[in-house]
Amino acid sequence: MSLFAALFTAAACLLALVVPWLGVLAYYLFSVGQMQSMWPLEFGDARVSLLITAATLIGLCGATAIKNVNYRVLFYPQSILMLILCIWVNMSITYSDYLVHYDHVKGQLTQEQIIETFNKIIVFFFIAILLINTRKKLEGLIYLIAIILVYYTYWANKVYLTGEFWLFGDNGRLGGPPKSLYFDENYLAMLYVLATPILYYIGVARKYMVVRYAIWLIIPLSWHAMFLTGSRGGLVSLGVVCIYIFFRSYNKKASIGIVIGLIVATIYQSGFLLTRVDETINDANQIESTVESEEDALDPRLVSWLVGMKILKDHPGFGVGVGNFILAFPDYSNTNKHVAHNTFLQFAAESGLVAGLIYLWFFGIRIIQVFKRGPPDAVYHGGLPRDYLDDLLNSVFLGFFVVAVFLDLMVYELMYLTLVLGFAKYAIDRQVEPATRQPKSSIYRMDQKEQKSRKPANQTYAG
Repeated sequence: MSLFAALFTAAACLLALVVPWLGVLAYYLFSVGQMQSMWPLEFGDARVSLLITAATLIGLCGATAIKNVNYRVLFYPQSILMLILCIWVNMSITYSDYLVHYDHVKGQLTQEQIIETFNKIIVFFFIAILLINTRKKLEGLIYLIAIILVYYTYWANKVYLTGEFWLFGDNGRLGGPPKSLYFDENYLAMLYVLATPILYYIGVARKYMVVRYAIWLIIPLSWHAMFLTGSRGGLVSLGVVCIYIFFRSYNKKASIGIVIGLIVATIYQSGFLLTRVDETINDANQIESTVESEEDALDPRLVSWLVGMKILKDHPGFGVGVGNFILAFPDYSNTNKHVAHNTFLQFAAESGLVAGLIYLWFFGIRIIQVFKRGPPDAVYHGGLPRDYLDDLLNSVFLGFFVVAVFLDLMVYELMYLTLVLGFAKYAIDRQVEPATRQPKSSIYRMDQKEQKSRKPANQTYAG
């Protein structure tokens, strides 16, 4: 470990001990930013995430001692269901009725590696929801994500312009640094999908126009970075996010510019990505005329989805066990083995229907309310007609849900960070303020039953 890495680690741990919510930011800066893979010579094999987690946990204990932590959030539906999900996934290893044992598939994570990573992610999920308990802390975490997104946008464009693309590209597609979470091009693409809604809504909340447009000008660069990954699922997800922004914009000219800009950029900058789409269609047509079975003519993702449904039908309780999808594949299809290519089926087929339904609930409970409107007389942060954080989170959840149709995201930490953001906003909106202060105004602040049981209040948020 270099001097820089040692100083960073020491500073992060010290901050986590004294101000534990900053430990949450330090942890996600390291894990989501993949600093150890981006700068391997500096950090080496040091257990930086573990050190930061331990320091943050000690800081949490200190905050608990001075009664600065609200443990009631652990009894919210999101917390209970996340605990059940964690237990169910771990039980699937022992109680799965898939009794055939296979050797490990080369190039895939072992079952031990998957469950260890999953459990670590869930542990820090609970630490984070306890410590991100105010609006300023939540915004601080979102700004941290924005910084990571801006850096990776800079990195991708630098790699492209300096001729270093061959170091990270595979068959013309840009992947992240070796041994990183984003080594797979599709996982890297998800970073750039999130850049559009996060940077757009952060810009919306800026008071000065110069700052706002400076932030928005980064968005086209993130599109170019996404096109370099050649991710078709990423392109679909980005399109859905931009459509949401168009209908839920605070600046119609800007939203129209984003939609038109994305169309133009897709036509003129994403030649390789569109070529991949055409090749997929052409290959399917050619294969269909020569193969002996209908299954062989399907796209690999469709085959995986059919296999996933068959596995779920045969093993609805605890699935075939975490990480066993590709190993069980030959029992349900004669084609080449593939992963689930779908997060719901990854949870459901490997850990049972309960796990799959809990995953769907986390996203469904937010997505069904994406166009919800607050009281007409409410005034929100910055004088906006809605809380910009609600629309930011809605678009991020939509983006993840769409791309999760095509990818396995069970141990993709950025997805769980999204759940942390959504849960924190939910909990903050429902905080009971002291009698001398009025409740915060939010689209998701209270349901109608709660509103009727309370006295009318000034719904202006003093953010």
